[in-house]
Amino acid sequence: MSEHTQLLFVYGTLLSGLRLHHAMQGAINLGAARVQGRLYDLGTYPGLVWGEGEVSGEVYRVDAAHLERLDLIEEMIPNDPHSSLYWREQVEVLTGACAGQVVWTYRYNRAVDEHALIAHGDYRRHVLA
Repeated sequence: MSEHTQLLFVYGTLLSGLRLHHAMQGAINLGAARVQGRLYDLGTYPGLVWGEGEVSGEVYRVDAAHLERLDLIEEMIPNDPHSSLYWREQVEVLTGACAGQVVWTYRYNRAVDEHALIAHGDYRRHVLA
């Protein structure tokens, strides 16, 4: 992997076939994967929070400019985690593509108390059911 590319785990509307996948144009899909966490239905998109369970998604190879564009989409404000809707953090891939590697993902940065848990952790399955 080039020093100018990084790995990103996506689990919601950026997934292939879903509403915002066009934002992944130019990224290389490395395949399905799972990471530790809990997934919540936030209405028109999901949110991953740290905790027991696993979340399904895809790993992509992206460059720094692509990550900056995705930071805007995810309402991540650099150097301001308190104001950011999502915060980009590193997580280890448990299974699937890139298993054992540490990759970036967007963690939901608000309370989830009022939102429904997606117990199986698969947003595509949840919205297409």
